[in-house]
Amino acid sequence: MVAAAVGRRVEGIVPFDPFRHLAGVVELMLHAFRGGLGPGARYTLRRMKRAARWGAWGFWLWGIEPQAGSAPGFVWVDAGHVVGNVSLRRAASPGGWMIGNVAVHADWQGRGIGRALLEKALETAAQQGAAWIGLEVDEKSAVARRMYERTGFVPVGAMLELVHSAAASLPPPSRAPLDLRPGRAADSAALYQLAQEGLSRAHCETLEIRRSIYRAGWEVQLGGWLEGCRESWEICERDGAVIGALRVQSRWFPRWHNLEVLARETELERLGPQLAAAGLSILAHRRPWETTTALPGCREALEPHFTACGFRRLRRLVQMRRYLGQKVTVR
Repeated sequence: MVAAAVGRRVEGIVPFDPFRHLAGVVELMLHAFRGGLGPGARYTLRRMKRAARWGAWGFWLWGIEPQAGSAPGFVWVDAGHVVGNVSLRRAASPGGWMIGNVAVHADWQGRGIGRALLEKALETAAQQGAAWIGLEVDEKSAVARRMYERTGFVPVGAMLELVHSAAASLPPPSRAPLDLRPGRAADSAALYQLAQEGLSRAHCETLEIRRSIYRAGWEVQLGGWLEGCRESWEICERDGAVIGALRVQSRWFPRWHNLEVLARETELERLGPQLAAAGLSILAHRRPWETTTALPGCREALEPHFTACGFRRLRRLVQMRRYLGQKVTVR
């Protein structure tokens, strides 16, 4: 079954219009990435699907801001159906743009649709003055990765995404507890530095690691609670300096936990497993929801410690980047 039909019969590439194309794009995403989406992405797609079903009221109710006319991406329409999509937005870092995905329905692959959508996105970003454009691709998607490489994208890093099923109970911690303290607002700068540990600048910018994400203190906890998220930071210090940290997030909707382990690169082998065990110990006292963690760069080394506790690899994403300014061609 192809993506949902749009109101008017148009063919080829057209700017994405949420009022006309959103339902088709959601269906396409579910088809293209089935089995490879975590709980956060699945929940976002469900919200988008409901918003598309209810029209303007749905956008307001589900907190989705329609951007008709601002070209956040493009779709390929064939016989009145959305069969391809590329999303496009400004990156958190100045001068950068991000491609969220390039997806083509399986029945329409091999016809150059993905290549045409990618070229259109590159041209649009260049016209908007972008200095570079980034994206992520599943390392198993050999065809997509070759297309990006032929278009001038180069890898700048990788990140593992792991998931623990809600049906499986978390094991008790196997290591001695760390001496941790709650995070404070004064720790925010140190947390931001730890998040970039062992990563290149290009990798950090493509992952969109920004200061606003790495803030601690009661104000952050209160803000998270008002948005339906219980969040806490646990800090590990040595001689008054922050050398490691653990973030534990529990989102009431879509009933999902997330762990983030940070450590100095020189301390990762020793401290990383202990922080992971501390996080699992905290979650053992919370509701048995699906749990995720992301391990970029050198933190990929922590995968065995998570898999030993029942996590499985969801996917390994390669972050890629292309600097713009030259003529956009696809070989």
